[in-house]
Amino acid sequence: MPEFFYRFIVLSALFLVYSFIGWIIEVIYTLFMEKKLINRGFLIGPLVPIWGTGAVLITLILRPQDSLFNMAISSAFIGSFLEYVVNYLMEKIFKVRWWDYSKLPFNINGRVCLTSSCFFGLGGILIVKIINPKLFYLFNIFDRNVFSIIMMILILLTLIDFCISFNIINKLKISVDSVRKDYTEEISKKVRGVLMNKSLGFKRLLKAFPNIKLSFKGKK
Repeated sequence: MPEFFYRFIVLSALFLVYSFIGWIIEVIYTLFMEKKLINRGFLIGPLVPIWGTGAVLITLILRPQDSLFNMAISSAFIGSFLEYVVNYLMEKIFKVRWWDYSKLPFNINGRVCLTSSCFFGLGGILIVKIINPKLFYLFNIFDRNVFSIIMMILILLTLIDFCISFNIINKLKISVDSVRKDYTEEISKKVRGVLMNKSLGFKRLLKAFPNIKLSFKGKK
């Protein structure tokens, strides 16, 4: 098996593992804050891709021998940059603000905040120093061919999930466009009401992002 292919498989495994860990953390956080169980994230499956992407970037960029200070600063920057870019792109593409830190101190355009940056910094240290070594050890227990086959199946299922979820979000955009009337918060609430009656996919998406903000641009 080519080494570059196995490296891809390992990075894919890290992406899925950390996406799942991120999903668990967000579900627990929402359960604590909202007092109800919500399937967080826009994917149908139990994955939050931004967590997996951030963890893979940290794994590729940082080294175990780096100082804890450099790890924390670098991880905070990587996580914050990724969070800002993803939030910005998703809002521009789908006209929807998926999360908003405007009410928290030291935020930048409501897309990132100091609290989340500090969490990213701590998370980077845990990833490089503690979690990754254990995951690499577990990955090496499996036969490479068997491990690769399992991962390819999981990657395929994840891609299918992405396609289905993207379709739901695209319909969300179309639905938002179809009921635009003015710029008020009241219309935003009405839009949510319309979408909640569309399908189970819309309901799960809106429940996953209870504080979602819809952008209205153009003339009334």
